[in-house]
Formats: sequence, C-alpha cells, structure tokens
Amino acid sequence: MSRNLNRWFLETSVVIAILVAVCCSPIRARAADAPDKAGIEFFESKIRPVLVQHCYECHSAKSDDVKGNLRVDTREAIRAGGDNGPAVVPGKPDESFLLPVIRYEECDYQMPPEGKLPEETIADFQKWIEMGAPDPREEKGGQPTGNSGIDLSAGREFWAFQPVQAIAPPAVKNDAWPLNEIDRFILARQEAAGIAPVADTSPDRLLRRLYFDLIGLPPTPAEQEVFANQLARASETMDSPTAERAIAEVVDRLLASPRFGERWARHWMDLARYADSNGLDQNLTHYNAWRYRNYLIDAFNNDKPYDRFIVEQLAGDLLPYENDRQLTEQLVATGFLMVGPKQLSERDKEKLRMDVVDEQIDTTGRVFMGMTLGCARCHDHKFDPIPSRDYYGLAGIFRSTTTVDGIKLGNVFVSGWKVRPLPIEPAHAAALKEHEDSLASIETPLKQAREALKKLGQPSKFPRQVADLPGIVVDDREAEKQGDWKDSTYSPNYVGSGYIHDDRMGKGEKSVTFRPKLTAAGMYEVRISYAGSGGRSTRVPVTITHADGEDRVLVDQSKPASIEGLFHSLGQFRFESPEQAAVVIATDGTDDGHVIVDAVQFLPQGAAAAETPKDEAEPQDEADDAEKQRLAERRKTLEQQIKQLEADLAELKKQAPPPAPMAMAAADIDEPTDFVQLIRGNHNRPGDPVPRGFLQVAMRSESDDVAITPHQSGRLELAQWIASADNPLTTRVFANRVWHWLMGEGLVRSVDNFGHLGERPSHPELLDYLAARLVQQDWSVKQLVREVVLSRTYRLASQHDAAAFDVDPENRLRWRYPRRRLDAECIRDAMLAISGDLDFSPTESMVADLPEQAFGNNGKSPIDYDALAFRSVYLPILRSDVPSMLSAFDFADPEMVTGARSNTTVPAQALLMMNSPFVRRQAERTADHLLAWQPDGVDVAASDEQRVRRAFRLIVGREATESDVTAALAFVSRPTAAAEGESSDSAALRRESWTQLCQSLLASTEFRFVE
Repeated sequence: MSRNLNRWFLETSVVIAILVAVCCSPIRARAADAPDKAGIEFFESKIRPVLVQHCYECHSAKSDDVKGNLRVDTREAIRAGGDNGPAVVPGKPDESFLLPVIRYEECDYQMPPEGKLPEETIADFQKWIEMGAPDPREEKGGQPTGNSGIDLSAGREFWAFQPVQAIAPPAVKNDAWPLNEIDRFILARQEAAGIAPVADTSPDRLLRRLYFDLIGLPPTPAEQEVFANQLARASETMDSPTAERAIAEVVDRLLASPRFGERWARHWMDLARYADSNGLDQNLTHYNAWRYRNYLIDAFNNDKPYDRFIVEQLAGDLLPYENDRQLTEQLVATGFLMVGPKQLSERDKEKLRMDVVDEQIDTTGRVFMGMTLGCARCHDHKFDPIPSRDYYGLAGIFRSTTTVDGIKLGNVFVSGWKVRPLPIEPAHAAALKEHEDSLASIETPLKQAREALKKLGQPSKFPRQVADLPGIVVDDREAEKQGDWKDSTYSPNYVGSGYIHDDRMGKGEKSVTFRPKLTAAGMYEVRISYAGSGGRSTRVPVTITHADGEDRVLVDQSKPASIEGLFHSLGQFRFESPEQAAVVIATDGTDDGHVIVDAVQFLPQGAAAAETPKDEAEPQDEADDAEKQRLAERRKTLEQQIKQLEADLAELKKQAPPPAPMAMAAADIDEPTDFVQLIRGNHNRPGDPVPRGFLQVAMRSESDDVAITPHQSGRLELAQWIASADNPLTTRVFANRVWHWLMGEGLVRSVDNFGHLGERPSHPELLDYLAARLVQQDWSVKQLVREVVLSRTYRLASQHDAAAFDVDPENRLRWRYPRRRLDAECIRDAMLAISGDLDFSPTESMVADLPEQAFGNNGKSPIDYDALAFRSVYLPILRSDVPSMLSAFDFADPEMVTGARSNTTVPAQALLMMNSPFVRRQAERTADHLLAWQPDGVDVAASDEQRVRRAFRLIVGREATESDVTAALAFVSRPTAAAEGESSDSAALRRESWTQLCQSLLASTEFRFVE
C-alpha cells in the first residue's frame, strides 16, 4: 500500500483515538455493596477463623505470655504489631511482616509453628491486606469483641427476620402519576421528602432499556421503527392507553423470547459461582457443568416457580419424578452444590470434605437467604444472631451429602466430584453397546499382538515397572526424602507408580537419597530417570558416593533423557559395599526450574547391552540364521498387524455415538447422620454432637420442630424450609435481587447480606409488597419482572434534577432512573448482534475437547475466545482464564457468590475498545453491512447520510441529530486522492473510514450505557 495510504490510516487512527478518548472518558461509578462491608465479610469468612485457630493461643489478650509482644486479636493490635514492627500495613503487603512469616520466608519466625498454612489461605491473607485489611474487631477491655451469648428472641426483632407483611400501597397526592402499585410506594416517599420524580424517558431509551434488561440485546432498527409507529398513534404522553398497550406488548414479547432465559440465567450463574473448570490447584475440567447452565436457561424461559427452583437445586435428587425428563432435570439442578471451586489436591481429605461443606453452607446462606453463615464455623456469628450450633446443624446435612468423590488425573491425592448417570434413550443405549462390542473386537487382538511383540524384545511402553528393568533399581518411593516433595504422574515416562518434584519451592532445602541394595562389589553404571521437558532445571546437582570417593554431576533436565527418553547416565563407578553406595539428588542452585526425581538404576558392568528383558530369547548361536530370520519376519508381521489395528481403532472411535449422558449431581451418603461442633472450626478437634437443623432465628420460635426424614441427609427438608412462604428471608432476598437486576441497585443495596452488616432497605414496605406478590403470583419470576418494568418508576428518565439531588443525592428515593453501564456480556453480545455475527444456536459442552486438567501452568489460554460468536452465556468460563472482553468490564469472579457486580468505567476499557481485534472485526463487519445496505423498497444503494442515520440506529439505538450527521459525514468523506504517480485503493480507504466510524460509536459511552 502506498505511503499516502499509510499516512491516511495514521491520521484517521489519531482521530479515532481522540473520539474514543472523548467517548470513553472515565466517570465515577458506585458499587452496589460498600467496599468496607464486602471486605468485612471477606475477613469474617477467610481471615478471622485462621487467626482464631492458629494464632490466638499465643498472640491474644487471653495468652499467658504474648509472644513477641504481638497481639492479633484486634484491629489496632495487629496493625501496631510487636517486636518486629507492624504485622499488617493496610494496602501494603510488602510492608506487612505477617506475610513473610506465614510464608515461612523468615528463618527466625515461621508461623504457625505446627506447620505452614495452605497456599490458598496465604493468598487470602495477601488479598485481605491488599483490600486495606478491613477488620471490625475493636479493643474492649483487653478482650476481642464478639457475642457473649445469642438471644434468639431478641434477634428476631431485626427487620430481616420479621415475617413478610402483605402491605397495602399508600395513598399519594398526585394520584394521576402512578401506573401500578409500585409507583405508589415510590411516590409516597418522594412526596414525604418534598421532591418529585423527573419526566419519563424517551421512547428510544425506554425500548433500549427494556431490551437489554430482559434479553441482554439491543433492539434492531426495524423493532425500533415498529415501536415508534405504535407510540406515534398515541397521545403526546407515554401513559396513554395506546402507549401502555404498546409497551406491554413489547414486554410480553421479550418475556416470551428464548433470549430471556439466556439473559437471566447469567444473573443466577453469578450467584451459583458457575465455571467450566474447577480452578484453584489443579484446575480440572467441568465437562458436564453445561447441563446445569442449560437447566438455568430453561428454568427462566419456562418460568419455573421460584420455590420449585430452590428445592430442585438443593435437593432435586431426593424429589419424586414422573418420567425420565423430570428425573434428568432434577439431578442436573443439584449442580448448584457441585460447580464451586474445590481444593482437590488437599492431602487431608477430611479437611477437604469440611471445606467443601463450608463452601456449600456459605453459598446456600448468601444466595437464598442473604446470610453470611460461613462466619459461624469457628464461633458464634459476631454480628448476626446465628450460633455456631446452627452452622453445625447445617453441616450435618451437607456432610450427609456426597459431592466430592473418586480421584482425578490418575493420582490418589487429587480428588474428583460426584458424577451421576442420567436416563438414556433405548436406541442410544443400544448404539453404545454395539460400539463397545466393536471396540472389544479390535482392542482384544491389538492387546494380544502388542504382548507378542513385547516378548520378541519390543521395549516396554511407559510407565516402566521396576521388575521389568535390569540391574538394581531404587524407586523414589524407597528413597529418603528431605523436605516437602510433590507427587505427580503428569509426564508419562516414569518408573513405578509416579515421580516427585520440588514444586519450585524450598530451593536448597530439599534432597532425595537413593541407597542400592548391592549384591556384589564391582563397577556399575549409574543412571537416573526423569521426564525431561521445558520448565525443568538445567543444573540439577547429583552427588554419587562410591568406593573411590564422591563425584558431583549437574544434569540438564530440560532436555529429554538420552536412554529411551527415560534414563540419563551419570557414568561408571566402583562400589565395594552398600554402606559406601549412595546417590543424592538436591535442589540447591536450581532456581531456573523444577527438579524431577524418579528412580536410580545401578547396572553391573557389561549389563547395559543385555538390559531389555525378553520372554522369547533370540538364538545365541550366530550360525542359526534361519531362526533369526523367522523372528524378524514374525516381528514385522506383528508390527504391521498392530499398525492396522490401531488405524481401525482410531477410525472406529471417530464414529462413536455420543457418550452416555452424565451430570455433576449430588447424592446422599449411605448412612446420613448428625455431625459434631468442631472446636474453633478445626476438623481435628471434634466437640459435642449437634442435631441436624436449620437457621433458628429465621423460624417463628425455638419450639418449631425440624423433622429430618430417616435415612436421608435432610437436604430436602432444608430446601423446603428455605422455599417456604413463611421464611422471612427467602422472598425478600429474591424480590430484592429482581429489583437490583432491573434498577441497577437493590432496595437493600447489600444484595447478598441482609444481616446487621448489610444495609437497611430504602423502602421496606415496597420490599415486603414485592416479596408477597412473588408468592401471590405462584412464585412466578416473569410476573414479578413484568410488574417492575411496567411501573412508571422504571420508565423515568435519567436526567438530573437539582432540587431532588439536594434532598436525595444518592437517589435512594428513586426520583430518576440510574444511568447504568451495560455489563460485559451485553457489550460483547450487542457488538455481535449489530455486526450480524451473533450465533444464536444453543451449545452443549464448550470444553469437551480440553484435557482433564483444563488449564496448566504455562500461562497460555487453551481457547481462542475471539473466534467464538456464541452468546456470552455459552462461552466456556475457565477459572483463571476468563475472556478479556468480559473481565475488562467487571465480569463476576467465578470463585465467589456475586449478587452485585462492580460497575466501573476506567481507561483500560476504552483502550480495549480501541485495540481489541474482536472489536475491530465487529466494526468492520458492521461497516460492510452499512456499505451494502439498501433501504426497504429502494433498489439502489443508500446515501452516506442514510448510512450514518442507520449506524446510529444500529449502534446507539436512537435517531442521529443533525450535528451527528454533519460530523460523521465529514469524517467518512475525508479526501482519498493519492499523490501524483501513486496508486490508491479508494474502496479500501472508504471501508476503513466507515470501520473507524463504527468503532468510534461502539467505543462510545452512549453505546455502553443505558439511560
């Protein structure tokens, strides 16, 4: 391309940069939950239990001798520190002495002394300090704060535990303004405060608001035109009967759209901490999580009653069923309990079991009841009337449930999760049986041929067993280990049942010593086995102790071992007695990679040439050429047979029918039982038994009986109690979530916390009205949504009003609609819809082709997200690998219950919209559409002015103003003539100018916000 064209692209790039900078200027955005409250919840669930269990004995006001003059039982004490300075410096982990101490990086101070904390716990402490170390503990008489006892009767006086009241809407002065009962609650509060609501929003903005809130997509220009024509027949106000019917028709059509379930299922996925991989240590693939995702989509589309929705997710496996479809749906629903992150490689399996139970209790409490129940694991809840016994009553229910089950990666230390078969069609079952028989017809002769070839001297395949190797072999299982080594079978070329590695930690502190049981003195070749590859150390020190002294050899484990890809020779050495013989593999000086330790082989001199065992010995007489020839022909025949059988097997596997359907689904254990109250939450310190039960403060009185069905876990009774209309929390919490999802902020802004640390409702009577309406309308989610969006409160403009602002600057009285940034999925899906690339076909598993360990430690994403055009709800969500297009716009952390996402507008988002190849491609496709577009009924290409007007309709959902048209036409009509003697591609220049215009509009705040 010519220099002029390059110069033109550079100039227009500068223009688009300016446009994007202006359009994407940061604005202040407020998160729905105050950061300090979210931080305190994090402290209560992640930090305080660890301090109580591991630190208070020596570092609290109750300690007989406060070690190091350091107390950690109050906020002031832990920040003041002790002899070594501040233990915690808020926001500055590098200056907080606590971190290197718990990491064991300090030689003189390693805490807790009984053993290093798990890595995920240490990461929690770092995150807590980075958050500013939120800590509610205040000094009171030298003792930590906390409940000295819980009065449940007094606790029930708190607003959230009061029974829901069916409240009649209040009277208002301006009786002409409300369109439904919701508006009366809102207007009454405004009138009492002496303010009035702003005017209704424009039809364009209302339509766009409805589309994004209900289906997560923008209206098309054709849909905008139909709506505008309907309103044109109405009077000038949007509250005329004709306008009301037009708006209601749009709402009903959107509620009936299959896109509604896709939009609203994503809200619930935030709560259910949904992901397609487990995350944490091994990040294993959730091959069947997609079934739970699709269950949610179907549940919202079919308007499954919310009470039934609750019961199925907590105890669907325990419900009766009428047919296979219902059984499948109920089993899949219990994926709610399964999809959370789990520390699967935890060696202490009782601790893992208790940690999973803790996560399930905390999730159930936050999602359905807005209660932080996990805070009661180690002690009575510090803020809410929840005794620790309530926690362990629930723990008995979830411990009587199987969710963690089996092993993964072929490693006994890596746990799996419960997977249950689903009903299968007879034809499908027959096809699977036929396929299995066909596989057996090939696999059996293939196995026989391989065994026959092995007897002829074919080297054994990995892994190699000690008994199959010549000489004296010492496996790592028999060696003496110094330090903490990690077991692995990741690389298949090893000896025995696996190998170990140093995990790139504790360098210089770890070693492994091999001592052979020599049967005779003499010269031996010494070999070590290891799986060589990238990421291994290039200077592994190996010391050989022998009869003539000691030799030290450095081994480059980043390269494959030279002998059969398994063994590396260290040389030949003389050994006279077992006491003299030793091989030590150490870790000092190996900071450049992992150190692998597997086995050491001691081969007597001359044995190497005959090391491959043979069951069918070749003739030793060189004159027996005929026998050698026979064996060679036999080997060739077997190799050809194996090759053909392997090809046939591969082809047959390609033709395999779909596998039998399986689901991540819970099940009761064989003998459900009560649990005990753990002292300080420590699974190694059991206390008194606690009967299985529920949250006492949410019951009407202490006398309410809890009857658990014999021989069942109690999950069904728990689910039915949560889903009861008498539960004071459940309906309020969900009605508040619906308000939050539609209005940008809940009536209770702390949507996941209705306890004392949460915020109080701005309109308690309205909240109870909505909660009661949910039950009155048969728990219909769609009817509740419909009532909210058809209110006049919902259709208010987002304009500023100085008088109202002076009285209510936070808009708690709802005198205007809050201007909101679209969430990440809406931004991505809208761009795909506008460009015409959006793929609406439903998907099954998007991770079916990934290995069992979905995401390794190499930092490379296994998925090209930009190449996928599915709706965002169907994108694979791998923990630690969330698509950048989503993470940049505050996508929910899939490890956490997220009822209210952060809602930020920062420069990084503008940069992504300007530089992302994905955004650029959607802008190009949109430009191509505009350039090829012909207005309806006209058989000629559109004019540039028509294209500009359509671009605004497509992208920002409104009619372009005259100034918009003038500026856009000036931009796309820039001179394109080339210098004399140079060629130019005017079509390419024209396409580029329209692409940049489209990208500018996509990057604008007007596109990314609803008003």
